[in-house]
Amino acid sequence: MISKSISYGKQFIDDDDIDAVVNVLKSDFLTQGSNVSNFESKLSDYVGSNYCVALSSGTTALHIAYTLLNLSKGDEVITSPLTFAATSNAILYTGAKPVFVDIDIETGLIDISKIESKITDKTKAISVIHYSGLPCNMQEVRKIADKYNLKVIEDACHALGAKIGDDFIGSCKYSDVTVFSFHPVKHITTGEGGAITLNNKELYERALALRSHGIIRDNFKTMPDSPLFHEMVELGFNYRLTDFQAAL
Repeated sequence: MISKSISYGKQFIDDDDIDAVVNVLKSDFLTQGSNVSNFESKLSDYVGSNYCVALSSGTTALHIAYTLLNLSKGDEVITSPLTFAATSNAILYTGAKPVFVDIDIETGLIDISKIESKITDKTKAISVIHYSGLPCNMQEVRKIADKYNLKVIEDACHALGAKIGDDFIGSCKYSDVTVFSFHPVKHITTGEGGAITLNNKELYERALALRSHGIIRDNFKTMPDSPLFHEMVELGFNYRLTDFQAAL
């Protein structure tokens, strides 16, 4: 009997990819250089968002996204059970609780008609998954969120390049934050890696700080003569993407 295995996923790496990574490895900056900001700029331009923050994985991107919503113990986030563990794990990292809404059997997406029945006074957000690249009906999700004053997160780890009408997933037209993954089984890969896209400048600046230990370096009001001035403004993480990952 001949058996044939089908791999879960296989990245495609060509000579240009290898050259791009080698160039960074030979440069002065392996991390916190210009490649990451260039990658962020190109990704936000592609999806149509105002801002993008590259991160070390899709999971850390989810964690930052939920942290931006100021979730805490006792809060609840409505989401779908049909997804990778990270979608809900990152909710748990904040102390909040994932609340599952069953899926629509025809699409595999969260059953929007059942969302309202799960909303309580503890509900703070709805986290939808664009499973297998198929976008949820974000217009309807946004209507429910607005009715109950809830935040919306799009887990778009499967959905880079997908559209709702003329709008790319990641534009955040109907959400507060969108999350992408660049694991090798995804559409593009940085090895491990992820990103969030968003349109709110205040949240963007906070995400930049959270990515790097909660430290900011652009506040020169109190020490105008010190270019090395930096300040830890809240407890953050080391969730940075390297420059050679961004180059890939």
